[in-house]
Amino acid sequence: MVAHPAHRFPSTCWTVIREAQAGEGAARTAALDRLLAVYWRPVYWTFRFDWSIGPDDARDLTQGYFAAFLERDLLHRVDAERGRFRAYVKATLKHWILQWRRDQGAHKRGGGVRIVALDDLDPVEADPPGRDAPPDQRFERELMRSILARALVELRAAFERDGKRDHFELFLRFYGLEARGAPPSYQGLMQEFSLSAHDVKNRLAAARARFRNLVLALLRDGLTSDGDLIGEIRAVFS
Repeated sequence: MVAHPAHRFPSTCWTVIREAQAGEGAARTAALDRLLAVYWRPVYWTFRFDWSIGPDDARDLTQGYFAAFLERDLLHRVDAERGRFRAYVKATLKHWILQWRRDQGAHKRGGGVRIVALDDLDPVEADPPGRDAPPDQRFERELMRSILARALVELRAAFERDGKRDHFELFLRFYGLEARGAPPSYQGLMQEFSLSAHDVKNRLAAARARFRNLVLALLRDGLTSDGDLIGEIRAVFS
């Protein structure tokens, strides 16, 4: 069976940005949705912690920032040769909030941009970042968390398209146990999924590789190698 191209070449952040810049209709909407899904959380917590803004106003401002980002054509000024997209977001965000502070909310909020994850603030507020890190590090950490969450969603979708939902469930089960401090047992997974040890090992290795590629693609917003990106992840979560 020939692997689907998306398995080997997931869209990088810059691919998505270019689709959002030049695409039309559903393709542009899908690209914008993917960007917003990754970047809304670090932007939201920047408003909450760095500018001491309450949850409801932070939600409005997050949607207002992204509306302005699109309406003012800021997206079309982004160029991979000029630096990283995340640095551009941080710079424009700081300028936007300073302007908002001067205007005290005169900006159009929302602007038709809808970020579904922000409709219900309870789960967002229940999982805040730590306040101990400097603002730049907090932004990077929240961005990494968003990337990992988005990569997980995309991994699930990829396996479901392939008719291999059980492969994703095995991956989720193994790393879910590990994340909770309960060392996963191959024997337990063999029994739970009715697989041989060989199959458990191979499926986990394949799922790990796909997940890694998705994470690196979403993180790659500049001219960096995979080794550099992995180093960034380790530095942020160290």
